[in-house]
Amino acid sequence: MNRFTGILLLISAYTLFGCSGSDGPQVAAVEGTVTWEGKPLADAGVAFTPEKGPVAIGRTDESGQFSLSTQGRDGAVVGPHRVTIEAFEPLPPGKKAVSEEGEVLIVPVSRIPSKYGILTKSGLEARVTANDSENNFEFELK
Repeated sequence: MNRFTGILLLISAYTLFGCSGSDGPQVAAVEGTVTWEGKPLADAGVAFTPEKGPVAIGRTDESGQFSLSTQGRDGAVVGPHRVTIEAFEPLPPGKKAVSEEGEVLIVPVSRIPSKYGILTKSGLEARVTANDSENNFEFELK
């Protein structure tokens, strides 16, 4: 797992929406697959950002499959979402992306076009329904 991506996703989610318990908006299970140029995209961060409510995040496995969680709850808020996906090259052994003081030490190199990680430019959307069986999404990045 790329620590830099994970840290950014978590900081973004908690900064924007805070922490909460089991109360909150209705969520439904979400899973899917991400491919890049026809091949599974492993170790990528996936974020579903609803019109209102907390962001759902997840990571792809070796087969490009992911499942999402929202503030510790499995799934994503029911409704329309804009989707972002980020995948970075691993950091060199023994190197940190961010210092203890928060200073950026290494700028990560993306394995896919950076537009997929920008909410206003990714062009990726999904509609999460209350029916878990309908929430299986495929994102074919090119």
